[in-house]
Amino acid sequence: MKPLIRCKEWTKLSYGPTGRLRGLDDIACILQAWKRETRSDPGPYFDVAPSSITPKFWSGTLETSKFRLEVAPMGADALSEEQFTKLDSNLTAMLAYASSSNSVSSGATLLSYHGNRHEALISAFCLELQLARRKLVLRRYVTKQESLNAPRGRIAFPRQCYESIRRPGMIASEWVALTEDIAENRIFKAVLNLYRPRCSAGIRAKIDACAAELDSVVLSSDIANEWTRVRRDRLPDYYLSLLKLSEALIDERGSGTLSGDTLAVGEIIFTSRLFEKFISKEVAAVVSAKGLVTNAQSRGTFLCQDNANTGIFELIPDMRVVDSLGRTKMILDAKWKELDHSTKNRGVKREDIYQLLTYGSKYECKKLYLIYPDVSVKTGAGGHCEKFSATLANDVYEIAIVRVPMLGTSLGAASKLLDQVLMN
Repeated sequence: MKPLIRCKEWTKLSYGPTGRLRGLDDIACILQAWKRETRSDPGPYFDVAPSSITPKFWSGTLETSKFRLEVAPMGADALSEEQFTKLDSNLTAMLAYASSSNSVSSGATLLSYHGNRHEALISAFCLELQLARRKLVLRRYVTKQESLNAPRGRIAFPRQCYESIRRPGMIASEWVALTEDIAENRIFKAVLNLYRPRCSAGIRAKIDACAAELDSVVLSSDIANEWTRVRRDRLPDYYLSLLKLSEALIDERGSGTLSGDTLAVGEIIFTSRLFEKFISKEVAAVVSAKGLVTNAQSRGTFLCQDNANTGIFELIPDMRVVDSLGRTKMILDAKWKELDHSTKNRGVKREDIYQLLTYGSKYECKKLYLIYPDVSVKTGAGGHCEKFSATLANDVYEIAIVRVPMLGTSLGAASKLLDQVLMN
């Protein structure tokens, strides 16, 4: 059995007399395993120094050639076993919601809080498949040929000549009919068939309900070939999203919701991306009740122009909440970082405040929000919000530091806090 090395996000792993690594080879081993398992550059997820390596923005288990590296979410070392279970369950549920078209505030229940990562994703997949089929059942016209007692469609010649000799009274018929047995549906059925043996009884019931709807679809023996037959140009966005989730599940890569924006790989969760995606979805659901919409990481606004009137220093806020006239009503920035409310600045970097005020000034928006996860023992179950005011060029801005609860019995606590903060 390989040795197990445990740490939490942002914890430095060093080598030497008191370190847990044996040398540079162990650091290289970690980076190689990361490239192999995630197919991504390790640069954004590790701070590498001459004698140490620090994992950041992810949690989970990384299997290397020499040992297993287990990285717990930030703040986990101060939690009781019960609190850690809630944190892990909420991260798993967060992955399910971020991978689906549903929000927590919609009331959709994707997963019991005892499931694993794969169950969270397959639960979201089943719900997305059922919702997609309620809107549109994928079918194609195909030509069918069969010998029948009575003619159907047109009589096929010269096959009818041979049939009248071989089986007198039978009519060689040929007709056009709709069928659900197409590449897209065969891929969906392959996902259900792959994951059913791995799931608990509750999730298997959801899988069986979806499989029953695809009863007329033949299970493919060559799923790789089915992808070449998919007609993406004829599919609506919700089916394209479902195909992307299908591909990730079949390849066992976790969930990718946007191009280049994978949220999980196997048992590794990209916590920073996941948190930003989840907050973006929940904020959109909350503000929609007031007729507002969100623009996530909108492009095209610049802080300065050069002599040729070309924009430089592009401003890309995480989220802008806009009204029907396009006016920015709120600006939000989500950050996966542990705060410290015992300090004067609450653990918030001054650069983050400067950046937020720059956004507010440029977009003429007075309500600004910094959103962080709350994994503290004191307020992690219900969250916390603190508001400040700042004056810039005679304009007064309201800055809210929001800590979203990650230790509640469900993510409903996070949705409730966002609704209270944003709508009051």
